[in-house]
Amino acid sequence: MPKILLLTKFRRPWNNGHYMAMALEEMGWEVDRMDTPGDLHLLKNRLKNYPSHDLALATKADGMDLGMVQDIKRRGIPFVIWYPDPIPPTDHMVRMGRESDMFFTMTQGRIEDYLKAGVPRVQWLTQAVHPDFFPLDPLSPMEEKYYGCDVGFIGNLGALPQYIKRREMLTRVVRAGFHLKWWGPRPSRKLKEIPFLISKVCRCYGGRFVYLDTFSKAARGCKIFLSQDSFPEIRLSMSVKIYTAMCCGAFYMCRRVEGIDELFTPDKELVVFDDYDEMLDKIHYYIDKADERKKIAERGRKKVLAEHTYHKRFDTMFKILKKHRIITA
Repeated sequence: MPKILLLTKFRRPWNNGHYMAMALEEMGWEVDRMDTPGDLHLLKNRLKNYPSHDLALATKADGMDLGMVQDIKRRGIPFVIWYPDPIPPTDHMVRMGRESDMFFTMTQGRIEDYLKAGVPRVQWLTQAVHPDFFPLDPLSPMEEKYYGCDVGFIGNLGALPQYIKRREMLTRVVRAGFHLKWWGPRPSRKLKEIPFLISKVCRCYGGRFVYLDTFSKAARGCKIFLSQDSFPEIRLSMSVKIYTAMCCGAFYMCRRVEGIDELFTPDKELVVFDDYDEMLDKIHYYIDKADERKKIAERGRKKVLAEHTYHKRFDTMFKILKKHRIITA
């Protein structure tokens, strides 16, 4: 049985490491879990005392330094990164990427940036979902009332520039008279955030961070699941949210990400818009068309289950690694 050292976050139940580990185990891998950065002080002993790993896979490599990576590689273990963030390359990720045997980015439009920064081997590998973590139990009447709304949004509405864009989008939704509920990290209470805290959008906060079964209920409780990725102008930079929400059966409407039509068929499996005027036009069109929304949501979910699970992603990853003779397992 091949063995993988999985270096990512495991502290919270919503951390992607849990989904990745389960998929790998179902595919026949023995998974050695290591939370980063929390458990990295154990890395040397883990490498020394455990049987040799066939692969070490990190995501953000939080807390790792070049010495740790070199220690892994000195033991004959290939070191691979699957970076799940669309932001421009950071110094840390460039250092890690230069030392890696393969660097996978979830953002196709960033490949050239990493190559120019000196990362030798870069491949695009979009994110995925493990459907077993997101149950589709029917909503009770109380849950329908709690999660029900015209437009739902799940995500961070913090003060970073990419999140400010989301606030602008949701402000347009509220001003148009639609019933909005959004879920995510609790709004900051800092003084500079007072204008947002007293805004109509902030008053639409559902009151909690949703994940796993509550994410599924929030996704299905709204008529329209609205989304805007951080960098829609960057080619194929969709976050994991698209796969998770559509897996849950949400009617997914998002700002067009460049290249998204290569993965999904707009108006058949999801709905996209190019600006907020078009967004409002499409919300007005679909809000009372339950049958059309249901058909689109069902086709979207079917596509995700067929093509965008962690099993599929790891199949692709391992084929690439074998092609480059990085692994043989």
